[in-house]
Amino acid sequence: MSKPMKILCIDDEAMMLNAYKRVFRDESLYSVSIIEQVVGYDFLEELDFDVVICDQRMPGMLGTEILKHLSDLGFHGKKIICSAYADFDDIMNAFNEGTIDYFLNKTWSNQEIRSLVNSFNTDEKPKSTQDNYSIEDVYLLADKAACADIAINIQGETGTGKEVLTRYIHQQSNRRDGPYVTVNCATLTASLFESLMFGHKKGAFTGATQDHIGFYEAANGGTLFLDEVVDIPPESQAKILRALQENVITRLGDNKDIKVDVRVISASAKSILDAVSDGEFREDLMYRLNVFPIKIPPLRDRRGEIKGLLSHYLAKFNYHDDWGEIIYEDGVEDLLTKYNWPGNIRELENTCNYLNVSLNQPLIRRADLPASILNWSEKRVEVEQKAPLESSKKESLEGGEITIEQALEQCGNNKSKAAKLLGVSRMTLWRQLKKMP
Repeated sequence: MSKPMKILCIDDEAMMLNAYKRVFRDESLYSVSIIEQVVGYDFLEELDFDVVICDQRMPGMLGTEILKHLSDLGFHGKKIICSAYADFDDIMNAFNEGTIDYFLNKTWSNQEIRSLVNSFNTDEKPKSTQDNYSIEDVYLLADKAACADIAINIQGETGTGKEVLTRYIHQQSNRRDGPYVTVNCATLTASLFESLMFGHKKGAFTGATQDHIGFYEAANGGTLFLDEVVDIPPESQAKILRALQENVITRLGDNKDIKVDVRVISASAKSILDAVSDGEFREDLMYRLNVFPIKIPPLRDRRGEIKGLLSHYLAKFNYHDDWGEIIYEDGVEDLLTKYNWPGNIRELENTCNYLNVSLNQPLIRRADLPASILNWSEKRVEVEQKAPLESSKKESLEGGEITIEQALEQCGNNKSKAAKLLGVSRMTLWRQLKKMP
């Protein structure tokens, strides 16, 4: 196992420090230290950490000041500042001075902060097996896109690694030394969108006691990642369009244009083209965001990758130093390879973590698998027993054990569900249906 990443968390709120300890509780991967009360900067001289995560506003001290002293001492690890959007002015200055590497809104999710910290482990793209060509194609596209300063739209199901790919593009681009700002568009209501995205002037609304910059301006000189972009409120989409078209923004309550230099990468589980067709998304905004589209295929369409990923994550989460390699009971590895993984790589990673915790020996038996996988397997067996394969009369997909007709019958003629049961994409099923007599 690799050496645990050393992380220092600085915050004056015990609740936040406990949250850090929970999210980084895996001692085989992380070694976490916490500091609740900061008095002076002498403690910085003794620091030996890979990552420092610091709150911005603490009694009598700003996080950016702490990280500046840390930089002056020659600290070469990653520096993350956490704050509410109201502190963007100080944070932007810190970005420009090279004091901090990343900004996280204090409403971060466990997945978001873990993904960011894990990305510091290596600058390389995720490893894949030699049989896996589609994910290599994705990263070849990403390499090309990183070199060209254009808008990118990434589409892929939940758990396929959209944010990991976005961070990879940022790190490979000429904006790698600039800020990287993530916005989950699904959390932005129409009433708050303009203030949060573009900032506001003092007095713009009740409670606006000072000028503040928004997410878009905070990303100036770097990358703005708009996650779940199709969820931008319809009435707010025109404001993003103007920023993309003219490279200018206007803070709420102000009439002065501010020039910005931002590379926008957007992503969503739903296709942005489908969102336009459904009347949920502006077509002109789609063309601005979808200059360079990249689609990450689901794991069920990359089965040649599954065995390699299982080996990687089982070794990564192996908590037992004396176990060595974990092996499978007969038929289990084959079952896991055929499983559809609706949660994609995230589900596979969680499954490997679950198995490492629950196993009593370095052997994975069928009974050890999570209930979701066992239930799926039992349904496959039930379908096979209910309608035996008659190859002369029925069509199957790619030599699979279940026929198209069996899958459609089992799923009440729902083609999306049938495609998942067969382990193929809906488009593949549609093409096969057209070929059938």
